[in-house]
Amino acid sequence: MGSMSQFLPISAVRRLLKQHEVDPRYAKRARRWVIFSTLIEPLRWAEQLRYGRRIRKTELNGAPVFLLGFGRSGTTHLHNLFHQDPQFGVVTNYQASMHPIALIGRNWLPKLFASKLPSKRPMDNVAISLEGPQEEEMAMINATNHAPLHVMNFPKAIPELYDRYVSGLGENPKDLEDWKRGYMEVLKKATILSGGKRLVLKTPPNTARVKVLLDMFPDARFVNIVRNPYPVYQSMRNMYRKTLPGAVLQEFAWDDIDAWIIHAYQVQMRKYLDERSLIPPGRLVEIRYEDLDARPMAKLEETYKTLELGDFEVVRPVFNRYLESLGSYEKNRFEFPAEIVNAVNDSWDFAFEAFGYERLQPGQSPD
Repeated sequence: MGSMSQFLPISAVRRLLKQHEVDPRYAKRARRWVIFSTLIEPLRWAEQLRYGRRIRKTELNGAPVFLLGFGRSGTTHLHNLFHQDPQFGVVTNYQASMHPIALIGRNWLPKLFASKLPSKRPMDNVAISLEGPQEEEMAMINATNHAPLHVMNFPKAIPELYDRYVSGLGENPKDLEDWKRGYMEVLKKATILSGGKRLVLKTPPNTARVKVLLDMFPDARFVNIVRNPYPVYQSMRNMYRKTLPGAVLQEFAWDDIDAWIIHAYQVQMRKYLDERSLIPPGRLVEIRYEDLDARPMAKLEETYKTLELGDFEVVRPVFNRYLESLGSYEKNRFEFPAEIVNAVNDSWDFAFEAFGYERLQPGQSPD
């Protein structure tokens, strides 16, 4: 069993296994999931008994800052930058991995698991640590069965299960309430674990949840980061090829995954373009990844000023130190064969005009 959702409560594990058939080849992996989840159930109960009331009573400190952007568009880089500012709290890798027992285990679990965490992400060599920021979606798959990334275990449920909690969230009132319950628990625990700081949150599916998030947090701030569609597509394909095989409980075809990436971008980015006008003036900043990469300090300063996130001069040295520490980070390099260029041109054509990118012809590569 891949470790992504192994801390999910046993009741939620059983519901997922009842809803989705496990292929015989992965029966042993599914059994290990059930056994591990059963073994740590007493710790979950202990966490609820000790902290349940405190979690319920916890209020978020101010409106969150939501970092939006389709996966592989530079959202992690942006999140890591914001994490340098001591005014902000995040959902950490630690919480995301062990959400249901993150409070009761905070003094001993990190020591136990630190050696098991890879130092870099497998898909792009970005450094990771237990206290580093992680997307809420990774905590959600350890919090509730009402989370879209359970498709990592059950790829045959793509795209229905994913869309249900992303671009379709809000269409079914019960789905929305179930999702909200899990999401608020994640945010409240993050608030407690960060010592009551204001949260800066990054999870790509939120790009298609602007209306839902505004209903929940009318004063929220948003930063949407976009990137040239060609490397986004290639990078997503690369990510799933490195992460899916270790997590799945069902057989799948790579062609179906590629088709899903095409579909997910279409529905999420169109939904964002439809809903961004709901965000009040002065609450949204849109950034191109390429501009952030070329002029990070100027883009950060502009963002802080527009969203009124405090005195940028106070945190300028912190950002400078962090950017210098990255040194010559080596980005993934991709080929762009004709079929990739054609797939993006045919399916994501709306994005070129919406985000100001140049359309390529087969044989060309993005700069």
